Amino acid sequence: MNFVIISSSLLFSTVVSVRILKKKHNKWISLLSAIILNTLILIGATWVLYSLNDEAKIFGFGHSGLYVLLFAIPIITWINFLILSFIKKGL
Repeated sequence: MNFVIISSSLLFSTVVSVRILKKKHNKWISLLSAIILNTLILIGATWVLYSLNDEAKIFGFGHSGLYVLLFAIPIITWINFLILSFIKKGL
Protein backbone atom coordinates (compact mmCIF):
# COMPACT_ATOMS: atom_id res chain seq x y z
CA MET A 1 0.00 0.00 0.00
CA ASN A 2 2.82 2.41 0.86
CA PHE A 3 4.53 1.70 -2.46
CA VAL A 4 1.38 2.63 -4.39
CA ILE A 5 0.99 5.89 -2.47
CA ILE A 6 4.66 6.82 -2.91
CA SER A 7 4.60 5.96 -6.62
CA SER A 8 1.44 7.93 -7.28
CA SER A 9 2.84 10.91 -5.39
CA LEU A 10 6.02 10.76 -7.47
CA LEU A 11 4.06 10.50 -10.71
CA PHE A 12 1.63 13.29 -9.90
CA SER A 13 4.27 15.71 -8.61
CA THR A 14 6.53 15.01 -11.58
CA VAL A 15 3.76 15.72 -14.09
CA VAL A 16 2.77 18.94 -12.34
CA SER A 17 6.34 20.17 -11.88
CA VAL A 18 7.26 19.48 -15.52
CA ARG A 19 4.17 21.41 -16.66
CA ILE A 20 5.12 24.32 -14.41
CA LEU A 21 8.69 24.20 -15.71
CA LYS A 22 7.52 24.35 -19.32
CA LYS A 23 5.07 27.15 -18.58
CA LYS A 24 7.14 29.38 -16.25
CA HIS A 25 10.68 28.39 -17.40
CA ASN A 26 11.85 28.48 -13.78
CA LYS A 27 13.28 25.30 -12.26
CA TRP A 28 13.08 26.51 -8.67
CA ILE A 29 9.36 27.28 -8.83
CA SER A 30 8.67 23.87 -10.32
CA LEU A 31 10.83 22.19 -7.66
CA LEU A 32 9.01 24.12 -4.93
CA SER A 33 5.68 22.95 -6.34
CA ALA A 34 6.96 19.35 -6.32
CA ILE A 35 7.99 19.67 -2.66
CA ILE A 36 4.63 21.12 -1.68
CA LEU A 37 2.66 18.47 -3.60
CA ASN A 38 4.72 15.61 -2.18
CA THR A 39 4.34 16.95 1.33
CA LEU A 40 0.59 17.43 1.02
CA ILE A 41 -0.05 14.04 -0.57
CA LEU A 42 2.14 11.97 1.72
CA ILE A 43 1.22 13.71 4.99
CA GLY A 44 -2.45 13.53 4.01
CA ALA A 45 -2.17 9.83 3.22
CA THR A 46 -0.34 9.22 6.50
CA TRP A 47 -3.03 11.02 8.46
CA VAL A 48 -5.87 9.14 6.72
CA LEU A 49 -4.21 5.74 7.14
CA TYR A 50 -3.39 6.46 10.77
CA SER A 51 -6.97 7.47 11.52
CA LEU A 52 -8.24 4.23 9.96
CA ASN A 53 -5.72 1.96 11.70
CA ASP A 54 -6.82 1.07 15.23
CA GLU A 55 -3.67 -0.95 15.87
CA ALA A 56 -1.52 2.11 15.21
CA LYS A 57 -3.58 4.09 17.69
CA ILE A 58 -3.08 1.47 20.39
CA PHE A 59 0.58 0.54 19.88
CA GLY A 60 1.87 3.80 18.44
CA PHE A 61 2.90 5.30 15.18
CA GLY A 62 6.25 3.50 14.94
CA HIS A 63 4.76 0.02 14.85
CA SER A 64 2.42 0.74 11.97
CA GLY A 65 4.99 1.33 9.23
CA LEU A 66 3.42 4.64 8.26
CA TYR A 67 6.65 6.49 8.98
CA VAL A 68 7.90 5.23 5.60
CA LEU A 69 5.56 7.69 3.90
CA LEU A 70 7.10 10.59 5.81
CA PHE A 71 10.66 9.48 5.08
CA ALA A 72 9.81 9.28 1.38
CA ILE A 73 9.21 13.05 1.08
CA PRO A 74 12.88 14.08 0.68
CA ILE A 75 13.67 11.04 -1.47
CA ILE A 76 10.85 11.77 -3.90
CA THR A 77 11.82 15.44 -3.96
CA TRP A 78 15.39 14.48 -4.85
CA ILE A 79 14.11 12.21 -7.66
CA ASN A 80 11.95 15.08 -8.94
CA PHE A 81 15.00 17.35 -8.93
CA LEU A 82 16.92 14.80 -11.01
CA ILE A 83 14.05 14.48 -13.48
CA LEU A 84 13.76 18.25 -13.81
CA SER A 85 17.48 18.53 -14.53
CA PHE A 86 17.00 16.39 -17.65
CA ILE A 87 14.12 18.48 -19.01
CA LYS A 88 15.25 21.00 -21.57
CA LYS A 89 14.09 24.57 -21.08
CA GLY A 90 13.21 25.00 -24.75
CA LEU A 91 10.36 22.48 -24.60
